[in-house]
Amino acid sequence: MKKKFNFVGILLGFCLSVIVFAGFTPTANAAKGPVLNKDRAPTDFSAQPLTTCSENPRFQARAAEAKTPKDIARFERYGKASCGDDGLPHLLIGPPIEPFGALLNRGHEGDLLIPGVMFIYIAGIIGWSGREYLRFSKTQKNPAEYEIIIDTAVAWQCIKKGAAWPLHAHREGKNGDLRENDDNVSLNGPR
Repeated sequence: MKKKFNFVGILLGFCLSVIVFAGFTPTANAAKGPVLNKDRAPTDFSAQPLTTCSENPRFQARAAEAKTPKDIARFERYGKASCGDDGLPHLLIGPPIEPFGALLNRGHEGDLLIPGVMFIYIAGIIGWSGREYLRFSKTQKNPAEYEIIIDTAVAWQCIKKGAAWPLHAHREGKNGDLRENDDNVSLNGPR
């Protein structure tokens, strides 16, 4: 009888070899407490209110050590942020449930709101473009070939179309084309 190639087993064995070679120890055998964290900064939490970084003494001490123009500019930019008692800038996340939660933290949109929206938009472009490409490939004579060898001209068209994914998703959601009918979805197991 011929043995099958076990890719997962070989990959797992390779990963374990790398872990053992690198000197990682299992959690049960690892040192505990101060011995484990002797090279880390203390993480004692204190509920001190946030202050503007430019007024925080620990942040000022860090800023005084800046030597390059790039570092100085960075500390000037962070000087407008809110710092904790550790002298490090903290993110301000407003209460999203309240109707006027975003108005409470004006000026801090760049902390989380703008990067979060950009992440969702870019992920939507990727997802919608892939969906459009798969829809296109299903209309062709040999769909598997289009999935294996990507037609770049069609892929670019799908990406351009994917840039307007919020509008397309809204339109298809209203029409009922966004989701597949329950009758067309196969279920695993007994019904």
